[in-house]
Amino acid sequence: MLRYVGRFSRLHRHYSTGQKIHGYTVTSVDPIPDFNCTAVELIHDGTGARHCHIDRDDSNNNFCVAFATTPMDDTGVAHILEHTALCGSEQFPVRDPFFKMLTRSFSTFMNAMTAPDFTMYPFSTQNKQDFYNLLSIYCDAAFFPNLNRLDFLQEGWRLEHEEKGDGKIGFKGVVFNEMKGYNNNSGYIFGQGVLQNILPSHTYGNCSGGVPLSIPDLSHEDLVAFHRSHYHPSNAVFYTYGDLPLEGHLEKLSGVLDRFGRIDPNTLVPSEAQWSEPRTVEISGPHDPSLGDGDSLTVAVSYKLPTLNDRYHNLALSIITEVLTEGAQSKFYEALIQSELGADFAPGTGLCSYTKDSYFTIGLKGVAKENVPKVLEAIERVWAEVCEEGVDEEQLSAVLHQIEISKKHQSTSFGLHLGMGILGTWLHGCKPSEYLELNSHIARFKELQGSDGGHVRELARTWFRDNTHRLTTIMVPDRSYGEKLQEREEELLAERTATLSEQDEVRIKKEASKLASAQNSTQDLSCLPCITLGDVSSEPTHYPVERTNIHGVPVQIYTGPTNGVTYFRCLVTDTDMVDEQRAVLPLYSSILSEVGAKGRSYQECDLDKMLRTGNFGCSTHTAASVTETDEFKVGMVMSSYCLDSNLPYMTCLWQDLLTQPHFHETDRIKALLDSKVASQKDGITQSGHQYAMTRSRSHLSPLGQLSEQLGGFKQAQLVQQYNNGDVQDLVSEVAGTHYVTMDRSLMSVAINTTLSQVDEVVDALSELLRRIPDRVSSKDYSIDTRSFTSISAINEFIEVQNLGVNFCSRSFRGAPAAHPDSPKLSVLAALLSSKYLHREVREKGGAYGSGCVASNQAVSFFSYRDPNNTATLEVFDRAAQWAAEGAFTDEQLNEAQISVMGKQDAPVAPGSRGLGEFLGGMDLDQRRAYRAGVLSVTRQEVMDVAGRYLAPDNLHGNVVVGSETETSKFTDLGYLIDTFGKKSGTD
Repeated sequence: MLRYVGRFSRLHRHYSTGQKIHGYTVTSVDPIPDFNCTAVELIHDGTGARHCHIDRDDSNNNFCVAFATTPMDDTGVAHILEHTALCGSEQFPVRDPFFKMLTRSFSTFMNAMTAPDFTMYPFSTQNKQDFYNLLSIYCDAAFFPNLNRLDFLQEGWRLEHEEKGDGKIGFKGVVFNEMKGYNNNSGYIFGQGVLQNILPSHTYGNCSGGVPLSIPDLSHEDLVAFHRSHYHPSNAVFYTYGDLPLEGHLEKLSGVLDRFGRIDPNTLVPSEAQWSEPRTVEISGPHDPSLGDGDSLTVAVSYKLPTLNDRYHNLALSIITEVLTEGAQSKFYEALIQSELGADFAPGTGLCSYTKDSYFTIGLKGVAKENVPKVLEAIERVWAEVCEEGVDEEQLSAVLHQIEISKKHQSTSFGLHLGMGILGTWLHGCKPSEYLELNSHIARFKELQGSDGGHVRELARTWFRDNTHRLTTIMVPDRSYGEKLQEREEELLAERTATLSEQDEVRIKKEASKLASAQNSTQDLSCLPCITLGDVSSEPTHYPVERTNIHGVPVQIYTGPTNGVTYFRCLVTDTDMVDEQRAVLPLYSSILSEVGAKGRSYQECDLDKMLRTGNFGCSTHTAASVTETDEFKVGMVMSSYCLDSNLPYMTCLWQDLLTQPHFHETDRIKALLDSKVASQKDGITQSGHQYAMTRSRSHLSPLGQLSEQLGGFKQAQLVQQYNNGDVQDLVSEVAGTHYVTMDRSLMSVAINTTLSQVDEVVDALSELLRRIPDRVSSKDYSIDTRSFTSISAINEFIEVQNLGVNFCSRSFRGAPAAHPDSPKLSVLAALLSSKYLHREVREKGGAYGSGCVASNQAVSFFSYRDPNNTATLEVFDRAAQWAAEGAFTDEQLNEAQISVMGKQDAPVAPGSRGLGEFLGGMDLDQRRAYRAGVLSVTRQEVMDVAGRYLAPDNLHGNVVVGSETETSKFTDLGYLIDTFGKKSGTD
């Protein structure tokens, strides 16, 4: 805190309201004690561009430029412009400088995002020169992009022959395929339906990301015009964060902004007019077979709330809605989940605070048609109770505690998340300093609430019970949803191609040829800045820890600036679990921290966690040996953190759960199962490449098999199987697993805290561990290699209904992390990702993403939201050959090395320091050797590992995750076929 005061005092001396700096005028300088920072707000005199700088003692500096983008149709113009602007600019006239900078930079974050009413371009880095390199790239891309037609065709949409020559014409384009993936995600469809109908009269009535069937209505000329009208400094806000001096930022930016004058962008979004009566809308969405054979509907009620510049009421209403929805003790959980009217809360449940008018949504998914009225009645009943009785004061205190601990908890992406929160409100009239001010608003809330709780009752009446701007949204599943979308796409394609003239056909072929030529061309990248290997330290970052032993349990303690928060992790590893117990380990991990304990119900325990801790939970853990092939640890990690003053309460909660868990609470366990099943399908549409890689690795090794069993389709099917059966069967397995794993001899603990707190931590930890039994005192953490039959290849197709796109993967065996080949494989993977797969799978093939990963003793290729499947597998063939033949340049090799080093040197939050080695990673000497291997790798060594590890006759697994429309194709190709979502849960 003293250092913070000093930094603010220095800023206060340097800046004052009205001061002129590099063409800017300072409009305010505000200390923000809630976050130990100072906010300086300025306006650019010539253009009116607004700038907010957050000065904070954080070396992970952030930059973001954002524009209010308000599309009035569904063509995805804002989204496609976000992509195309990054494809080359005035100062950097090369194709895709954005993607090329990913391997020429030490950035800790680089991206661009399109929201419903703004587009943002953020990055972060710890290196000063890198910061200004990226700032130049981003500003030139935003304000002076080339916006070439060929880039528009690649990123947006185009008509192109499916095969060389005169093959069938189809729609292609990165954004087109990205949105096809989104439009088969029921959560996205429902959320978009709510937004477009609760705020229908302006830009929110359209889809900013783009609707695939409307995207072909966008022309290149429309794109250029949208940039001209929206990407102007008068329509921009700039955000910088960290410990770099503000003057340097302003000097660089003024050189860009001084080329512009001031305009009226006319992008203000009006507040939605209040409805005189509630409305109901019915939409259709994909059927999810994992929820059963019946029609499971999604139903929710949404309420329009104040505009975002009413900071107090938005914060007050967020507190109330959190009290009513967060935790098993909340009123809506009791009324909707415990009532068994549905499987889980509806997508988007909670307060939406990124639109001009905020809104709150509450509802259920997995609802039988006849239960829809009951759901709506239950929602109304909760509001009636709140208006009459208010809310439980302990639950209110729990939510306020979560706000308090979130201010203390430090993450490496703090500046990024802060900026994202600021932007949504800033663009709608709320000053950044007002957004960041929490204490005064919370104090006002407590004062108005008083002892009688009348404030909450008044807000509930005004904004919920009596609010006529209320929307009921019902999504009805359509079993042929995907087929209908495909039919409509084919109809649109037929309409477009029916009117093509000979000249049109010739143009399409010429443009395809020009695009392919551009994609294959070798470019001069000398205009792009680049960090050099000479800028990389030869020594890895290291955070010393102290190691001790408490009741026979190994304990490591990191002391550092944890900001008054103590972090606890307990790793339990076991070798004696039978297969059934190992398979149920993920379910056991998620159930253990969600049930009651020691005579208290799960509602009471859940409330205690919210009152005293943060991020309290358990997760499955696997860690491959860093030295030995096919040896690994498997178990569970228990983790939580708390304010230092709550340490005794946190350890007491763990003690009760570990010694006397309530596995007899079968209703709670069934509700947890329902929730897991309800989220599985959308999880696959969001992370299908991870599922594909996990499945493809399962054909390689015992470790791969275990990973699939614990976190892949096998686990998803097991969850469905238990959900469709007798929950008591799961309870028996969970109880058995708990008995085996709750053994002190299997535990190790990591604590991150401040030096002054160590003695209290040791005392509390000693009391916790003393009460856990020690059944066996000598166990080997490594699991023996199980019998495994190696064959040359396994080809498998996983059918997921209504998926719409593909996720492809091929995996080969890799090397342990500390093996001499490991750094070479890491560089190979980075080289393949950025220099071959990006061009072939994304640019040419139109997939949203692709890459290669070397981890967990495997090397895996993947594609993400891919319109192709077998063609992508052929690309994987050529990629391996490309690397083995050394078809890459020395410059590309250096960039791959930089990319790997950037990940190695990513910042680590104080609460996570020392965890890598604790969880089974390399020790300091091994990390030194790995680092040296990356920095010294040669062309010949990369070619050598590509030839040895990626040879086509090596053991490998091919997996494609796709729609039911592709099943017959892969059956004919001889692939093994599995179907996700069968009610039986069988393979």
